[in-house]
Amino acid sequence: MDTLPAFCRARVVILGVGNMLFGDDGFGPEVVDSLTRHYHIPDDIYLMDVGTGARKLLFTIIVGASLVPARPEEIIIVDAVDWGQGNGKVFEIPVEELPLAKVDDFSLHQVPTSNMLRELQEQCGVKVTVVACDVGVIPQEIAPGLSPVIGQAVIAAAARIAERTGLQLAAPRFRLDPDATGTAPAGVTSPLRRET
Repeated sequence: MDTLPAFCRARVVILGVGNMLFGDDGFGPEVVDSLTRHYHIPDDIYLMDVGTGARKLLFTIIVGASLVPARPEEIIIVDAVDWGQGNGKVFEIPVEELPLAKVDDFSLHQVPTSNMLRELQEQCGVKVTVVACDVGVIPQEIAPGLSPVIGQAVIAAAARIAERTGLQLAAPRFRLDPDATGTAPAGVTSPLRRET
Protein backbone atom coordinates (compact mmCIF):
# COMPACT_ATOMS: atom_id res chain seq x y z
CA MET A 1 0.00 0.00 0.00
CA ASP A 2 2.96 2.33 0.58
CA THR A 3 3.81 2.10 -3.12
CA LEU A 4 0.48 3.64 -4.12
CA PRO A 5 0.67 7.33 -5.02
CA ALA A 6 -0.63 9.69 -2.33
CA PHE A 7 -3.69 10.58 -4.40
CA CYS A 8 -4.82 6.92 -4.31
CA ARG A 9 -4.75 6.94 -0.50
CA ALA A 10 -6.49 10.31 -0.01
CA ARG A 11 -10.10 10.46 1.17
CA VAL A 12 -10.88 13.27 -1.29
CA VAL A 13 -8.99 14.13 -4.48
CA ILE A 14 -9.55 17.57 -6.02
CA LEU A 15 -8.26 18.01 -9.57
CA GLY A 16 -7.98 21.38 -11.28
CA VAL A 17 -8.33 20.77 -15.02
CA GLY A 18 -7.54 23.43 -17.61
CA ASN A 19 -4.85 25.37 -19.39
CA MET A 20 -3.89 28.67 -17.75
CA LEU A 21 -2.41 29.90 -21.03
CA PHE A 22 -5.88 30.07 -22.58
CA GLY A 23 -7.62 32.69 -20.47
CA ASP A 24 -10.65 31.50 -18.55
CA ASP A 25 -9.79 27.89 -19.35
CA GLY A 26 -7.43 28.22 -16.37
CA PHE A 27 -10.41 28.23 -13.98
CA GLY A 28 -9.74 24.72 -12.60
CA PRO A 29 -6.04 25.24 -11.79
CA GLU A 30 -6.84 28.66 -10.26
CA VAL A 31 -9.42 27.10 -7.93
CA VAL A 32 -6.84 24.54 -6.76
CA ASP A 33 -4.36 27.39 -6.20
CA SER A 34 -6.96 29.38 -4.25
CA LEU A 35 -7.78 26.39 -2.04
CA THR A 36 -4.08 25.77 -1.41
CA ARG A 37 -3.42 29.41 -0.50
CA HIS A 38 -6.49 30.17 1.59
CA TYR A 39 -7.53 26.93 3.28
CA HIS A 40 -5.91 24.45 5.63
CA ILE A 41 -5.58 21.22 3.64
CA PRO A 42 -5.60 18.12 5.88
CA ASP A 43 -3.57 15.03 5.01
CA ASP A 44 -6.60 13.12 3.76
CA ILE A 45 -7.37 15.65 1.00
CA TYR A 46 -5.18 15.75 -2.10
CA LEU A 47 -5.20 18.72 -4.48
CA MET A 48 -3.52 18.82 -7.85
CA ASP A 49 -3.39 21.10 -10.87
CA VAL A 50 -3.47 18.47 -13.61
CA GLY A 51 -3.60 20.88 -16.54
CA THR A 52 -5.16 18.91 -19.36
CA GLY A 53 -3.72 15.57 -18.21
CA ALA A 54 -6.23 14.08 -15.77
CA ARG A 55 -6.68 10.83 -17.68
CA LYS A 56 -3.43 9.15 -16.51
CA LEU A 57 -4.06 10.02 -12.87
CA LEU A 58 -7.65 8.73 -13.00
CA PHE A 59 -6.51 5.59 -14.80
CA THR A 60 -4.02 4.98 -11.96
CA ILE A 61 -6.88 5.20 -9.46
CA ILE A 62 -8.99 2.75 -11.49
CA VAL A 63 -6.13 0.25 -11.78
CA GLY A 64 -5.16 0.73 -8.13
CA ALA A 65 -8.74 0.15 -7.02
CA SER A 66 -8.76 -3.18 -8.80
CA LEU A 67 -5.57 -4.30 -7.03
CA VAL A 68 -5.93 -2.98 -3.48
CA PRO A 69 -8.82 -1.65 -1.43
CA ALA A 70 -7.27 1.83 -1.05
CA ARG A 71 -9.04 4.45 -3.12
CA PRO A 72 -10.48 7.91 -2.65
CA GLU A 73 -14.05 8.22 -1.40
CA GLU A 74 -14.62 11.18 -3.70
CA ILE A 75 -12.99 12.86 -6.68
CA ILE A 76 -13.91 16.45 -7.45
CA ILE A 77 -12.95 17.62 -10.92
CA VAL A 78 -12.87 21.41 -11.29
CA ASP A 79 -13.11 22.65 -14.86
CA ALA A 80 -14.25 25.36 -17.24
CA VAL A 81 -17.12 24.52 -19.58
CA ASP A 82 -19.24 26.20 -22.23
CA TRP A 83 -22.74 24.95 -21.39
CA GLY A 84 -24.71 28.17 -21.90
CA GLN A 85 -25.37 28.61 -18.16
CA GLY A 86 -24.16 32.23 -18.10
CA ASN A 87 -20.60 33.48 -17.92
CA GLY A 88 -19.19 32.93 -14.42
CA LYS A 89 -21.94 30.60 -13.18
CA VAL A 90 -20.50 27.87 -10.94
CA PHE A 91 -22.46 24.62 -10.76
CA GLU A 92 -22.00 20.92 -10.04
CA ILE A 93 -22.43 18.14 -12.55
CA PRO A 94 -22.90 14.73 -10.92
CA VAL A 95 -21.64 11.92 -13.14
CA GLU A 96 -25.15 10.49 -13.25
CA GLU A 97 -26.28 13.68 -14.98
CA LEU A 98 -23.73 13.59 -17.79
CA PRO A 99 -25.71 13.14 -20.98
CA LEU A 100 -26.10 9.43 -21.74
CA ALA A 101 -26.44 10.19 -25.44
CA LYS A 102 -22.99 11.73 -25.33
CA VAL A 103 -21.16 9.25 -23.11
CA ASP A 104 -18.55 8.61 -25.80
CA ASP A 105 -17.90 12.20 -26.78
CA PHE A 106 -18.62 14.24 -23.65
CA SER A 107 -15.43 15.27 -21.99
CA LEU A 108 -13.74 18.12 -20.28
CA HIS A 109 -10.76 18.99 -22.47
CA GLN A 110 -11.23 15.55 -24.01
CA VAL A 111 -9.81 14.27 -20.72
CA PRO A 112 -11.26 12.42 -18.91
CA THR A 113 -14.10 10.94 -20.90
CA SER A 114 -17.40 10.48 -19.18
CA ASN A 115 -16.91 6.72 -19.65
CA MET A 116 -13.89 6.92 -17.36
CA LEU A 117 -15.77 9.03 -14.82
CA ARG A 118 -18.68 6.59 -14.82
CA GLU A 119 -16.31 3.64 -14.40
CA LEU A 120 -14.69 5.29 -11.38
CA GLN A 121 -18.07 5.74 -9.78
CA GLU A 122 -19.93 2.60 -10.81
CA GLN A 123 -17.16 -0.01 -10.77
CA CYS A 124 -14.70 1.44 -8.26
CA GLY A 125 -17.20 2.96 -5.82
CA VAL A 126 -15.64 6.44 -5.97
CA LYS A 127 -18.10 9.36 -5.90
CA VAL A 128 -17.24 11.68 -8.79
CA THR A 129 -18.47 15.25 -9.08
CA VAL A 130 -17.55 17.94 -11.58
CA VAL A 131 -17.52 21.49 -10.22
CA ALA A 132 -17.81 23.55 -13.37
CA CYS A 133 -17.77 27.20 -14.28
CA ASP A 134 -19.39 28.30 -17.49
CA VAL A 135 -16.77 30.48 -19.15
CA GLY A 136 -18.31 30.72 -22.58
CA VAL A 137 -15.99 30.24 -25.51
CA ILE A 138 -12.38 29.42 -24.61
CA PRO A 139 -9.85 31.36 -26.70
CA GLN A 140 -8.03 29.44 -29.42
CA GLU A 141 -4.90 31.59 -29.06
CA ILE A 142 -2.63 32.04 -26.07
CA ALA A 143 -4.17 34.66 -23.77
CA PRO A 144 -3.07 34.06 -20.15
CA GLY A 145 -5.10 35.35 -17.23
CA LEU A 146 -8.67 35.09 -16.06
CA SER A 147 -11.38 37.64 -16.78
CA PRO A 148 -12.68 39.49 -13.69
CA VAL A 149 -15.98 37.55 -13.78
CA ILE A 150 -14.18 34.19 -13.77
CA GLY A 151 -11.77 35.46 -11.10
CA GLN A 152 -14.80 35.97 -8.83
CA ALA A 153 -16.11 32.54 -9.82
CA VAL A 154 -12.81 31.04 -8.58
CA ILE A 155 -13.55 32.41 -5.10
CA ALA A 156 -17.12 31.06 -5.19
CA ALA A 157 -16.00 27.63 -6.39
CA ALA A 158 -13.27 27.39 -3.75
CA ALA A 159 -15.80 28.26 -1.03
CA ARG A 160 -18.25 25.68 -2.40
CA ILE A 161 -15.59 22.95 -2.42
CA ALA A 162 -14.36 23.96 1.05
CA GLU A 163 -17.88 23.67 2.44
CA ARG A 164 -18.46 20.33 0.71
CA THR A 165 -15.19 18.82 2.01
CA GLY A 166 -15.03 20.52 5.41
CA LEU A 167 -11.94 22.61 4.66
CA GLN A 168 -11.26 25.42 7.12
CA LEU A 169 -9.84 28.81 6.24
CA ALA A 170 -6.14 28.99 7.01
CA ALA A 171 -4.74 31.66 9.28
CA PRO A 172 -3.61 34.67 7.26
CA ARG A 173 -0.06 34.30 6.04
CA PHE A 174 2.39 37.15 6.10
CA ARG A 175 5.54 37.79 4.16
CA LEU A 176 8.43 40.13 4.79
CA ASP A 177 8.06 43.37 2.86
CA PRO A 178 10.81 45.97 3.21
CA ASP A 179 8.63 48.57 1.42
CA ALA A 180 5.70 48.30 3.83
CA THR A 181 5.16 50.99 6.41
CA GLY A 182 3.87 50.50 9.91
CA THR A 183 4.93 48.66 13.00
CA ALA A 184 6.20 45.13 12.84
CA PRO A 185 5.05 42.56 15.39
CA ALA A 186 7.36 42.03 18.37
CA GLY A 187 10.47 40.09 17.45
CA VAL A 188 10.21 40.87 13.73
CA THR A 189 12.73 43.33 12.32
CA SER A 190 10.98 44.01 8.99
CA PRO A 191 7.39 45.10 8.43
CA LEU A 192 5.01 42.43 7.26
CA ARG A 193 2.35 42.55 4.57
CA ARG A 194 -0.63 40.21 4.53
CA GLU A 195 -0.72 38.03 1.44
CA THR A 196 -3.91 38.34 -0.56
